[in-house]
Amino acid sequence: MWITETAVPPMIICSTLAVILFIRWHLRRQRKYMIGGLLMVVLLIGFYFLELRIVTEDERVEADLYALVDAFEKKDAEKTLSYISLRAKQLRVKAKMALAVLTIDGDLRITDVQTALKLENSVATTHFRANGAATLMGMAGHRPTRWELIWHKVDDEWKVTKAQMLDPISGGAAESPVPK
Repeated sequence: MWITETAVPPMIICSTLAVILFIRWHLRRQRKYMIGGLLMVVLLIGFYFLELRIVTEDERVEADLYALVDAFEKKDAEKTLSYISLRAKQLRVKAKMALAVLTIDGDLRITDVQTALKLENSVATTHFRANGAATLMGMAGHRPTRWELIWHKVDDEWKVTKAQMLDPISGGAAESPVPK
């Protein structure tokens, strides 16, 4: 477990201390300040590479979200369905229907991603907004959407078990654009 959600705070502390120590070295020319400044730079680089190596469950879920959206944009049915649990049969059917009738025109912009883990990191809830131009059954337009996905960890992989489209303004339940 990492001491912070991100390595940015320790990196800022190291860089600030490095600057202070280098200024003191410049003013006093004492070797201890130069060594301390160099040590802070080494720690700064170490924190950076440590952050790259540590992948939290939140980050894994978010990466899977972006991969799912990318597969959906590319109309890659097999890959899209690989992110959906085999037990979520209705969701898999809805995803197949959405892939058949919905085409994303350009890039889908994902924003406001919030992930919450529960039950000893075995269940995750992801709220996000998806904005972009799309064509639905021949009708083109731009429509902002907001979604909530429930993910379950299955064999060390995150799978979507529930997806709900939310009202983009209120966050309450909304009607799906995909026919039932």
